[in-house]
Amino acid sequence: MNWMSRLLVAVILTLTVEMTVANAQEEKEVPLNEVPKKVLEAAQKAVPGITLTEAEVETTRKGVVYEIEGTVDGKEYEIEVTAEGTVLEVEEEGDEDDGEQDDGDGDDEDGDDEDDDDGDEDDSDSDDDKKD
Repeated sequence: MNWMSRLLVAVILTLTVEMTVANAQEEKEVPLNEVPKKVLEAAQKAVPGITLTEAEVETTRKGVVYEIEGTVDGKEYEIEVTAEGTVLEVEEEGDEDDGEQDDGDGDDEDGDDEDDDDGDEDDSDSDDDKKD
């Protein structure tokens, strides 16, 4: 039975190494000029006026997916697009605290107007809370 234990350990180690190598190869940066035209066009249509800055490609269960990054009016976006040109997701990246004053637009300090998991389920200061 000792040889079976050794064989099992060898198989597990081999599979672990293969999975680690496969995962490391899934995502890589690609120059924008190597991204298919229909992927770039889909990203530009999803976020009008975007200036594309960089791209990554990865293989997922959905197939080959490009992560296209760019900016519009100082906001950063990440757009996931399949190799066929289907937009899967558009994400506006939150701005880091850059020392700017509150501009009074209602956004929280990272600019996304979302709950930042501070324990308060409702970050709004609606009049409903003040009515009694």
